[in-house]
Amino acid sequence: MSPKKRNRRKSHQGPAPRTAETEQGRTEPGRLTPGRVPEKRPLNRTPLTVTEPPDRRITVLWVILWCLWALGTPLALAALLFAGLDSMNTPADPTMTDPDLLAEQQDQNLKAIGNALVWFLVMAWAVPAAGATTALILRRTMAAIAFTTALALSVALTLWVMPPTELWAALSTHLFG
Repeated sequence: MSPKKRNRRKSHQGPAPRTAETEQGRTEPGRLTPGRVPEKRPLNRTPLTVTEPPDRRITVLWVILWCLWALGTPLALAALLFAGLDSMNTPADPTMTDPDLLAEQQDQNLKAIGNALVWFLVMAWAVPAAGATTALILRRTMAAIAFTTALALSVALTLWVMPPTELWAALSTHLFG
C-alpha cells in the first residue's frame, strides 16, 4: 500500500494511543515521531519576485554600439590619416600642365579628407552619444555610464589633437563649400 493511503487510513482509525514515545515527542518541538501530527501554524506566504534577465535585443544593441565605437573610431581615424597622407603624397605629374586638372585633383583629395573627418566624428562622437541617450531613456545606468565615459574620452582626445576652431573650420568648409 502506498504511504499516502496508509496515512489516510490511520487518520480514520482515531487518535493514536499515548505512549511514552509520543509524550516525549510532544515535549521536544523539533522532533517528529511516527504517531505525532505536526501542529498547524499559519504559513507566511510572501511572493518571491524573480528578476527577469535583460532583454537580449537591448544587449545586442549595446554590443553593436560598443563595437562601432571601439572598432569604428580607430578605423575612421586610420582612414583620415591615410586620406591626409595620400593628398600630400600625390605625385604631381610633370606632363600635367593643365591647372584645371590639378585643381580637380586637389578638390578630390580635400573631399576625401572631409568625408574621413565626418566618419571619424560620427564614430567617435555620435555613436557613444546615441548609446548614452538610449541608455538614459531605457534607464540602464551602467550602459549610460559606459557610453558617457566613451563619449568624454573621444571628445577630449579629439579636441586635444585638433582645437575646436580648426575642427569647426574644417567641417564647415567640407559641408558648406
